[in-house]
Parts: sequence; C-alpha cells; structure tokens
Amino acid sequence: MTTEELLQRIQTDAPSAIRFYQQHAAMDIGVLRELGKEHLSTPGVPLFLASMAGTPSKILEILEGSDDPQVLQQLALNPNSLARMAGSESEAARLAAASSRKLTQQQAQRLAEDASVAVRVELAKNPAIPTPVQLKLSQDNVPFVRIALLENRKLDEEFQVGLGDDIDTIVHLSALLVPRLAPACLKIWAGEAEELAQLALARRADLTPELVATISQSAFPTVLLALLEHQQISEESLADFIVRGDEATVLAILKRPELSPELQDAIWQRHGDKPQVRIALASHPSLADKIGNALCENADDALRQLLATNTSATLFQTRLLLASQGGDSLLKLLLANPRCHEPQILDAIVQRASDETLCHLAYRQISCAQLSEESRARLRECPMPLVQRLA
Repeated sequence: MTTEELLQRIQTDAPSAIRFYQQHAAMDIGVLRELGKEHLSTPGVPLFLASMAGTPSKILEILEGSDDPQVLQQLALNPNSLARMAGSESEAARLAAASSRKLTQQQAQRLAEDASVAVRVELAKNPAIPTPVQLKLSQDNVPFVRIALLENRKLDEEFQVGLGDDIDTIVHLSALLVPRLAPACLKIWAGEAEELAQLALARRADLTPELVATISQSAFPTVLLALLEHQQISEESLADFIVRGDEATVLAILKRPELSPELQDAIWQRHGDKPQVRIALASHPSLADKIGNALCENADDALRQLLATNTSATLFQTRLLLASQGGDSLLKLLLANPRCHEPQILDAIVQRASDETLCHLAYRQISCAQLSEESRARLRECPMPLVQRLA
C-alpha cells in the first residue's frame, strides 16, 4: 500500500485502520517517518501514529504536545511517552498520564502531588494506582479528590471506611452512597446515631435484613420514612415505627395497600385523634371493620363519605352503621359502592331512603330479590313504577 492509499484509508476510518495495522500488518518505519514529517496536520494521522508500536520517538515527542485527548490517551499506553507525559508542563498530557493503566508507582506518586486538582482527580479514579498512592489521595486537602477516589473500583476497603468518616459532609455522604460499599463500612454507619448517614444508608438497595433491622432503631423520623420508601420492613418494625414515629411516618405506613388489623388498631390507638390519619384510615383499601366502626363515631360528613365509598371487603358492620345514620346523600354513595349490595345493608338503606334515593336501586339495576318483607313494602309504597317493580 502506498503512502497516499494509507492516508486515504486513515481519513476514511482512522479507528479501523488502527485496528488493522495493530493486529494484522507491520508498518514500515519509513512510511511512519513520512507521515510524521509531511502529514501530521492531516486529520486522523496523529492518532494513527500515536497508536503504532514502531512510531519513532521524535514523532512521539511532537505528539505529546497535542491537545487531542484521544491522541494523548493513546500515547499514555506507551511506557516511553508515559514517563515524559507524567512530568510534562502540559496539563492535558498529565491528565492523560493520570488515567493510564500502565503507570508505575513512582509516576503515580509524582502525579498524586500534582498542582492541578483535575490531574489528581483523574488519578484517583485510576484502578491501576497502588495502595500507597490511594492512601495519599485519601488525605488530599481537596474534597473533590477524595470523592473521586470513591469511584475507584479497586479502592482499598480500609480507605473506603475512612472516607465514610470524612470530616467533609459531602465526602462522608458520597462514601455512603457508592454502589460498592464495604460491608464493614455499612455495619459501622448503620449503628451510628447520625441522621444524614442513616438517611444515606436507608436508600441503598443492597441492605441486608440485619442492617435494615439496625437502622430501624433510628431515633430520626426522616430515617424511618426513608426505610418505608426504600426497604422491606417487617410487621414488628412497622408496629415499632407507629409507636416511635411522627404523623408523617404513620401516613407513610398507611400508603401501604395491605395493612393488618393489628397495625391499624395500633395506629388508631396512638394517632386516631389526628385528622389526616383519620382520613387516611377511612380511605384505606384494607380497612378493618373495627376501625371503621370507631371512625363512624363523631365523624363529620366528609369522613362518612370516605367510609361509604371504601371498597374494603371487611366493612359489613361499618356499612350497616352508616346506612342507619346517613341521610340521602350518604345513602346514594352507599348504593354506588358494589360492596353495599348485600341484603342486610340494602334493607337498612331502603328503610331510610327517600323516594328519589330509591330510584337509584332501579338506575343501578341492584337486585332486591332477597330483601325483607318490610323493605319490599317500602318499595311498593314508592309512587314510581320502576321502583315498585323491584318489590
């Protein structure tokens, strides 16, 4: 292939040309010299030359002054170029060197003292840096460097635990939110009585049941809320939350579609005097009949309406009570609830309803076949033929 043909191939698809010559063909050094002398300004050529093992050192030294990150990153894979780049006056060159997986310990230690924060941040992320360099960076005066170290997938567990106890709040919380947090660090901070730390841990997806149980003992309602949102909480812990938590905690518990009668009773006994809790209970899809009856006592119209429209399968006595207490507007809501179409509840509704309300039986095509004789007599008394036929 002539130099002109090679140039055409590089300009068409430089990555493909690089892969081909790295894997399948040796480059003539004369061609490389010609490219470096005559075509260094041609797009794709600097990256191609930086990628070739046989590129002469003089050309590599020229390329080390490039501003192209791709070229510099490729050069940083060459041990000879890397040594010069680690001490270069160019920050771009030192940045590329800091990210190289071929750094020696001496080069990494030199870069760990670099005046540029950006270089030290890049170095901190590099999984190739040895433990002594990780130690130095974990003590860096700039919090951003210590945070960057947390992104290092080969960070020593000891340093991760140490950063979890960092004096800087942002570093401290960042350490507790990293995807791969050391078990020792999780255990330490789960038991610490620190609100921010427990909040951070409560949102993690990798908490064991033991750690969830530990954090569940938190004295902070905000932590209990975070656990309710992000973790599986046992019935025993939920009962404890009801006792120790504030109104917001209880309202969060009441957002759960399934709630045992025992937990509902605990909520009623401790928080039943709070208007928002009463509303949430009255609307709950698994509301227990005992709590429904308790809510009916001294309930205002809005609360009775919520109870009337509640479709929980366990509110038979509550609905009977509502039917015996309610005016026409409440009775209409009961008739609109399919759970209220049991004969005993319908009997209670029919015996109190106005003629207008009785029309809703016909309108909703509710079967009256099993109504009592007293209810049938009431239907026959209605002046409207559609209602009379229901009897």
